[in-house]
Amino acid sequence: MARNAPLAASPVPRRLHWPATALAAALTCLALLAWALKNDFPRNLLDNERPFAAAAARGVLIVAVPPRPAPTLYVGKVDRTVGAPDPFAAALASDLARRVGLPVQYLLAEPAAARAALQSGKADAAIAGLSFSPDARVAFAPASYTSGRGMALVLNHGNVRAWRDLRGRAICASQGNPYAARAAREFHASVHGFDRPLDALLAFQAGDCAALVDDEFVIEGLLKQADWSYYRPLPGTIAAQAAFIATRAGDAASAVFVDNTVTQWRRSRWLATVRKDQAISLAFDMFNAENDLYCH
Repeated sequence: MARNAPLAASPVPRRLHWPATALAAALTCLALLAWALKNDFPRNLLDNERPFAAAAARGVLIVAVPPRPAPTLYVGKVDRTVGAPDPFAAALASDLARRVGLPVQYLLAEPAAARAALQSGKADAAIAGLSFSPDARVAFAPASYTSGRGMALVLNHGNVRAWRDLRGRAICASQGNPYAARAAREFHASVHGFDRPLDALLAFQAGDCAALVDDEFVIEGLLKQADWSYYRPLPGTIAAQAAFIATRAGDAASAVFVDNTVTQWRRSRWLATVRKDQAISLAFDMFNAENDLYCH
């Protein structure tokens, strides 16, 4: 019986002291909350966890994108010294900024310069055909934004009958073309790169390359035009080389946001819609070139 006495008595003090302990804890929490509110602690914590917090504080999302010559659509001139954002990268950057809730500002930069802009803090993100690479100052969202399939056009009666026949030959393609880069690597060809997709099309027509490699939507659109009846597609397609949107290292919230955004783009087939729009725009540029609406 004596051994049971302490066990029977022990719950009584706990129940008696619990209200006092809870009250003390509540008062402590209230004091901490008052201090935190006074010192803007919750706001700072939320800002640090918000995607692109630096851009939000600035009021604009700065995205590094590749530059392209901006053609002037009248007879006589295309000023190649005037740069414009790559249309595809610009479309992605614009939608990314819309989802963040900020206006977008384009920073024209080639891949190496785009990476440097991220490292120095001059850009919040880069959509410049970057691939994964070790870099302590740059982070990459794991979802690739390149999609779709590439096709190759060759002369109807030429001696290129299959992709393997491109070995040692030149492929016409615009700078940053994800299909041509992969085709050149897999089939041991070389890429004859051009500033604009239009330039690649015109060079191919002039006989500068053995094949034109571009998005399937572009190739299919060209084959519907009478001037392209002398060409045929090679059997089969090629996947796009992966490229990733980069953000500043250490900004986990932004990297996660970008990855979720690219995943949503893919699931909704929005990327395909953008690619189709680019193909239509290129067809319009080709029409202008063929009708001498601007000097190319």
